[in-house]
Order: sequence, then structure tokens, then C-alpha cells
Amino acid sequence: MLGGYVMEDVIIIGAGPAGSTAARLLAQSGKHVLVLEQATFPRKKPCGGAITSRAVPLLPDQFMNHVLSSPTAWTFRGKKGSRTLKTSKPFCYTVDRSQFDHWLAQEAQKAGAQVMFNTPVTALAFDGEQYIVKTPHHYYYSRYLIGADGAKGVTAKYLGLTRPHNGAAVETEIPFPSSLLDHSKDRVEIDVSRYPWGYAWIIPHGSIANIGVGSFKASKLPSLRGLLQDYIMASFPGASALDTIWAHPLPYRVHFSSLATGHAVLVGDAAGLMDSFSAEGIFSALYSAHIASETINIAYQHHSGTETYNARIREDFWTHLRPAIKMSHLFYPLAGFWTEWFLHHTELLEEYLALTQGESTYDQLLAKTQATLLAKLHIRPLTR
Repeated sequence: MLGGYVMEDVIIIGAGPAGSTAARLLAQSGKHVLVLEQATFPRKKPCGGAITSRAVPLLPDQFMNHVLSSPTAWTFRGKKGSRTLKTSKPFCYTVDRSQFDHWLAQEAQKAGAQVMFNTPVTALAFDGEQYIVKTPHHYYYSRYLIGADGAKGVTAKYLGLTRPHNGAAVETEIPFPSSLLDHSKDRVEIDVSRYPWGYAWIIPHGSIANIGVGSFKASKLPSLRGLLQDYIMASFPGASALDTIWAHPLPYRVHFSSLATGHAVLVGDAAGLMDSFSAEGIFSALYSAHIASETINIAYQHHSGTETYNARIREDFWTHLRPAIKMSHLFYPLAGFWTEWFLHHTELLEEYLALTQGESTYDQLLAKTQATLLAKLHIRPLTR
């Protein structure tokens, strides 16, 4: 209690995967944690809902209880055909994001965090010792702050931190036709035939197909909605017109910039840590939440700020994300070349699937991709 009001150890703005994970970890370490979430859970969250195998160790126990499908087949489609690879173990697990996010918030509550839904943040300030967070009806106070309110959140703006670039994606869900269910229920499809700086996808959610189109440079594309409708009609002839389409941003960075100031940090989509090659963001959200909780625990112990978060993200995460950015700039401008190559050579596709399983890295994938391109062009790599 301070001056008639309760000061929290940490306030977290946003209860998505990054916010709820940070809340759970901090509460488990004995911190008083308050999470302010503008929506009421469970809520619809536009997302393909694919959790890569490398993200699973960052999740609470019982995650498998929330899995809808465990794809072991991956189809890569281009203008001149397709190629399907199969793996001995799932390279991803699919979830319903509304239920998945709700479960993570409940796990944070079980750990002792207080989660307040339907509580948007309208302003915040730091007076040198505490954060003052304003909502429509109350003020809240804390020593430390985590911004986990996504690509459209307000925290980055209030903290004066650089906001990420935003691509865009649209998606919908339809039942798999019964004739295709057995073939499709354990298979992810990625189509790069006509989506500059992006791709279309089909991700199985049990008997439901999550179908979408996204691009990191969506402003250069025709209507994403129209592209989505065309993709569905090509994939499922006879499908009816779409009733509901959800849109969402794809927040990413091409250069590292500060994600911490004072006693505050940004995590997940609010930090723009999405993989800018695959558009996978849940691993980044979970990983940055773990680093944020570790940073705040140390800062709390030493009565210090959160500046070390930048160093941790740069050293432990950005070094792996930077090759993904290079892969994006190597792949998407030459997508036609690469898709034709993939139809006859599977080495790079296999390397990417190994990456999603945590058995390879973007450094290895990038090195193999560069070597492949140089060999195709009959150019020897430079040697020192």
C-alpha cells in the first residue's frame, strides 16, 4: 500500500500468449502481477494457429490437451506444381487461438496473477519510480511494466519506442469437404504462386480448414479478400461464398531498435518480433516473454531498470531472427525461381522443417540457400 493505493510489482498490458506467459512466470517467482486486457476471453483471434515444435517447451504442461491437429505432411505449392514432404514427427501443432489464449490466461491466474478482462488502457506515464496506468474507471500503479498488447496496442506509443512495420493477412475457416478430410487433416499447405512477399495457407484444425493469405508488403497486392476467395475456389471447388473473413496485421522488424525503457519492456507482437520469413509469431511471443520475466526478476532484485532486456533480446534472439530477415529478402523477390527449384530438390524444404522442430537454425538454412543460389548461377563463393 502506498499513499492509499496498491502498487503492483508488475503490470502487463495484454493477455495474449506473450502477456499471459510473462504473467505466469512472474507470478510463479512470487511477484504481484496485474494483467489488463481490453477484450473478454475467450475471444476470436485471427491466426493460423500453428505452434511449431520448438515452441512447445516454452508452454505449460497439458498443452497437448488443446491440440486440434499434429501435421506430419507439408505441401509446398508453386505455379508449376507442388511437392509434399512427410516427417516422422509433427513439425507443428494446431490450436484454436481463442481457446489457446484463454487457457494461457487461466494458467497465469492459477499461478497467482490477477487478470482483468474488458479493461482497456487509455493512458500511462512513468514518474521515475512507478508506472501510472489509466483505464476508463481506475488508475493502477506498478514498479515494472510489460507491453504485450499486440501490433495495434498503445504501449509502444506511450513509451516512445519505435513501432514495427506491418504487413497484413486475411483468413477464414470452412469445414473440410468429406472427400478431402482424410488427405488433408494432417497436412499443411503453403502456396507462393501468386502472392509477392507472402503466401497463402491451409492449416488443419481437426475437421476445419483455416485458410488465409498474407503478405509483408500487402499494399503492393490486389485485394487480399479477392485473393483469398480465388484460393479457396481453386483448393475446394464448389465452396460457397465466404460469410466471415478476419483480418490482422503482421508486425515485424528489419532492424533492431530498443524494446525497453525505464522499467518497461515490449514483448511479442507489440515488440514486432514476428519471424519475417515465415510470419510465425507465437514462438517469438513466448520466447520474449521468458526473457522479459527473467529480466524483471533480476531488475527487481537489484532495484534497477530493464535496459538489459535489449541486450538479452539482441544476443539470445535477434541473432537468430536476423538470418530470417535475410532469408526473406533472398526468397521473396526470387520466389518464382525458388518454387521451381523446390519442386525438384527437397534439401532446403527439409532444412526448414528441421528448423521448425528446433533441430536446425536460420543460419544453417540461410547458408544452404545462398550456396544453392550461387551454384545455380555457377558462381563460386568468396573465400578469405
